[in-house]
Amino acid sequence: MTVTGIRPLLLPLDVRLRRSTGLALFIAFVLAGLALTLVLLQGGAAFDLPILVVAAALAGAVGLALALHRPILFPFVAYIAAVPFDNLLQTGGGTVTKFLGIASAVTFLLVILDRRRAISPPLAIAGWGVFLAWSIASLMWAADPAFGAQSLLQVVELFVLCVICAMVRVRPSDVRWMLVASVAGGVASSLYGIYMYHSGHISQSDALSARLSIALGMRSFINADHFAGALVFPIAIALVGCLRLRGLRRIAAAAAFVLLVSGMLVSATRGSLVAVAVLGAYLAVVERRRIGLLVVGLLGLAASFAMPNIWLRFLDPEQGGLGGRSGIWAIGLAAFRQHWLVGDGTGNFRLAYGDAYLSIAQPGYFYHRWAEDSHNLIVNTGVELGIVGIVLVLAAWVLQFRTVARIPRTSSMGAIRSAIEAGTLGLFVVAMSVDLMWYKYLWIAFMLAMLARNASIGTATRGAAQPDGA
Repeated sequence: MTVTGIRPLLLPLDVRLRRSTGLALFIAFVLAGLALTLVLLQGGAAFDLPILVVAAALAGAVGLALALHRPILFPFVAYIAAVPFDNLLQTGGGTVTKFLGIASAVTFLLVILDRRRAISPPLAIAGWGVFLAWSIASLMWAADPAFGAQSLLQVVELFVLCVICAMVRVRPSDVRWMLVASVAGGVASSLYGIYMYHSGHISQSDALSARLSIALGMRSFINADHFAGALVFPIAIALVGCLRLRGLRRIAAAAAFVLLVSGMLVSATRGSLVAVAVLGAYLAVVERRRIGLLVVGLLGLAASFAMPNIWLRFLDPEQGGLGGRSGIWAIGLAAFRQHWLVGDGTGNFRLAYGDAYLSIAQPGYFYHRWAEDSHNLIVNTGVELGIVGIVLVLAAWVLQFRTVARIPRTSSMGAIRSAIEAGTLGLFVVAMSVDLMWYKYLWIAFMLAMLARNASIGTATRGAAQPDGA
């Protein structure tokens, strides 16, 4: 039986694709399977060629069936769930999540072409587009354009997928499954982190001050700060689930919340814990379920009794100056003053930092290396892109936060709006202590906001024939 012959058996009536689209999707998955096989071989995987071919064929067959059945969900939900493990999924030509992202983009484009109708992107897309255009333009005056080209390319790839997500039509149920995938990926990551922590993968020998350190090779590692940062958005989703869901689903959301917080605690990352506190305070204002939030907060606090590392880091005097970040920011401020209008060019923070290094006296409690990352969105943007870049990136963040503002809080999607807003706010707080603009977990949060907006537009259109709007 051909692919087009089994298609009616697989697809619900409301998501069937035309024969030409199903054939294109089939070809795309066959090519993806072959490409993945070649990439694994190039990376020197310790498997024989027949095993790789069979594995790729099986993965392609399962992926094809799922994509034909629910093209909106697969492979995008797999991409969402796999992102917390991004650095551990290396191949010879990139990470597995990179290929899942490409497959998601192709699938969404085929769905848009099949339905012959796209949604107008929100203003946040224009905001990020202008910011990236300025970042690209800054390469013209950068001291070393090569420093920024690679990371900028990755951001542009994520932005393109975000644009595609901003145009595809989805249903509220699709968005809910995507949010579930985000929580599931975060829970799996937390469980893995807890297991690795108790297996001895720690950064210090002192058990009281130890924190998670996952390094399985030169390229396969997860930074503890980003391990915790990737859990912030799923925590926001689980927290809203604790407040809004009922019965067994509320119990499942509470269990997910405790596991996610436990994973964050073994990382001992203070910035992400502050982000959770901020998003919790925001939910206390917009959800007005303070008793529920208090109960959930007590659950998280109880989980910390078994792993008090993070509280010890707050109290440790050797962690003064925000773990040394205040000194980095002081040097960054000196570098910003040198080219305050347009900056030193994207990717050139370390060069500008090195030039300004000797102009700032080193504090006695922390020694800084000659080359450091900024650990702050504003400092990094100011040094690399000047005051123009700061204005553009803040405007883009505001527009991004407002992406789901059209969803009424009293509607069936009101909980989704609260979760996305709280998660976006939490990630902005995380951006004040780590560099995350080129990390996939941030852009997945942006994509989910776009898709939630699209679902609300589709619901309003079916209910009252309203125009798309911004």
